[in-house]
Amino acid sequence: MAPKQSVLEAYQVLGLEDGSSLELVKTTYKQVALRTHPDKNPDNPDATAQFQKVSEAYNVLLKHLDTSTRSRGPRFPGFPQDSDSDDGYDEYEQDSDYDEMDFYMFLFEELMRGRANRYANTRFRRQPVETESPEQYQARLRRSREEQIAAQERRKQQAAARRAQVEMDRERERVAAEERQKAKVEAKKAQAEAQRSKAEATARSLQHQAQTKRSAVFSAARAGKQDKVKMGVWEDGVDAAGGEVKAGCDAFVKTAPNDLQETLLHIAARNGDKALVEWLDAHSADPEERDSRDLTAFHVALQSGHIPVVAYFFEAYPPKDSDSSGVYTPPKPQTLLSIALESHEPELVWMILNNGLATEQDINLSWTWITSTKGRTAMKSRRAGQKPKAHDEKFGDIMKLLMRFGGFTPPPTPSSSDNSDGEEQWDQAEASRAQMPTQRANQARSLSEEPNSPQQQKPAQAGRGRGRGRGRGRGRGGAAKS
Repeated sequence: MAPKQSVLEAYQVLGLEDGSSLELVKTTYKQVALRTHPDKNPDNPDATAQFQKVSEAYNVLLKHLDTSTRSRGPRFPGFPQDSDSDDGYDEYEQDSDYDEMDFYMFLFEELMRGRANRYANTRFRRQPVETESPEQYQARLRRSREEQIAAQERRKQQAAARRAQVEMDRERERVAAEERQKAKVEAKKAQAEAQRSKAEATARSLQHQAQTKRSAVFSAARAGKQDKVKMGVWEDGVDAAGGEVKAGCDAFVKTAPNDLQETLLHIAARNGDKALVEWLDAHSADPEERDSRDLTAFHVALQSGHIPVVAYFFEAYPPKDSDSSGVYTPPKPQTLLSIALESHEPELVWMILNNGLATEQDINLSWTWITSTKGRTAMKSRRAGQKPKAHDEKFGDIMKLLMRFGGFTPPPTPSSSDNSDGEEQWDQAEASRAQMPTQRANQARSLSEEPNSPQQQKPAQAGRGRGRGRGRGRGRGGAAKS
């Protein structure tokens, strides 16, 4: 059993001065008991001992100051009591005025001793007083501390387990959220891929249909079926510009055309279909588009000898207009005059020369070529379906045009009565060409002797270069007069 406290020690435990009143003791005890209660101090292993010490001090002062309790003996079994107090009691007095805190203190003491039950408030006076030795008291305090320490450790472990569980739940939820997001992204990708594949299939189908219609229109144009061409462009929406095979549609063409860059306008110009050329030109066909040989539709018509088509281009696109340069600019090293010579049509040669589309150099080169063996052979060869006499006449007319616009002195008139013989004209041109250097030398000598002569100001008849006059415009008058 714990050693009994003295009155002076009891005052010190409660923090009171010696001789304090009973009311002050009760008030102070309530405050100290609440502050030192074990439930308020779960982390203090000595809380139970301190609380018991405070309760014992209160009981000592209560017995010391309240004389009315001495006649009744101890208020609760098991509480320390004075040696001179009355040990006996008969009945539990129902009308006792002891403080309610004392009753709760009794219950706590009973709970600590392991004797508390639901009937303690009715029969606590009849229970025998159990005493314990100091060793038992210390052992009980030690066990209590160990139990508190074990309980505290269990609480820490439980808290750590709860934190670990919460962390595991969060990680599991995070992984599940990532999986859901990943599945959502994959679903969107699959949906987008399906839509893309469907769109590509639809686009390919439309391309196939469009290319099929386009190939049919080009076939009709090559066959000269003007109505089908117009129907395909007007009703089926086939673009009149561009070649037959559109980009990305090669797989849909069974037989590729010889020239992938040839347009409907090129085909119509090569066929000499002026009406179709006009219709295509009015329906978004581009006259500046070029085929694989870098020729426009105008060049094709000029080379093929289709005079009405060439005349239409001159009317629709005036050569003097700077915006029309893309229609007429020939591919290097060719010139418009050289392309016109391939047609063997004097009227086309005249159109080029008359519209100022041939420079002095172009005329000089053409004259050099046409008087050469190679050029003579090419110009002497007749076009398909052309009669020999008509061909020779056209060759002679072309020679005259070049001499006229080039300012050359015409050759002597042939003595033969057959003026249509191209071979004689060719020989006369060769002879004239051989005499031209001597004529030019004589004229140059006369000009140096007479600086103020009219010939020095306008030497149209003499010409210059290799058998040519001063060029178009300025050298045409003298040639015409001669």
